[in-house]
Amino acid sequence: LRCRLYSSSWGKPRQVTMLTRCSDRSRSGKRFPVPESLLDCATVQPYVHNCLVTLHEGRHVYRFCVFFKRHCRLRANPLLSSINHVFRGDAVV
Repeated sequence: LRCRLYSSSWGKPRQVTMLTRCSDRSRSGKRFPVPESLLDCATVQPYVHNCLVTLHEGRHVYRFCVFFKRHCRLRANPLLSSINHVFRGDAVV
């Protein structure tokens, strides 16, 4: 599964491959993403949050699944922070 990783360790987002798991042993089973393989600091924040984002641009509709870790003890992420808000953690789109 190809995705974009916004890591607090890097200065710019990177295209990465996310591992997936199959729901059963057959190839026809459903596959599920494993964002834990990309997000750091499992000891500080073991939980991965997710949300669906829908973007409407003219007549086009884009849907994204966003996985992220956010915790006050994680590193500040300059890629996802603004002047008014500091995002601490990583995100995968």
